[in-house]
Amino acid sequence: MFFSRIFGRSLAEPRYIRRMRAYLQEARMAMLEHSIAAEYYQSSAEMYAERAARLEDELMAWERGEQHVPEFMHRRAVHGAVTPKPVAMEPAPSPSGGSVGMVRAA
Repeated sequence: MFFSRIFGRSLAEPRYIRRMRAYLQEARMAMLEHSIAAEYYQSSAEMYAERAARLEDELMAWERGEQHVPEFMHRRAVHGAVTPKPVAMEPAPSPSGGSVGMVRAA
């Protein structure tokens, strides 16, 4: 009792208890890091799910014959000023076999 009051409780504790406290702190930090990573990956998964749904809707509309060609704004300089000029894109030719291939990212 006198020894722990003078030198603090860390010297009075057995070595395995001090080691256990360090392991507990390490486990808590790992839990925090993995929680942060899980939050990041969950938000990424939701974003890609929304993107996939949007692309599926666009593809289904194309297959139904509801071709909507987006207009892209091109810029050209006129006397130092930049003015937008709308340009409609031509629809891409349909595949010869009528099937749609799948593209995967590496």
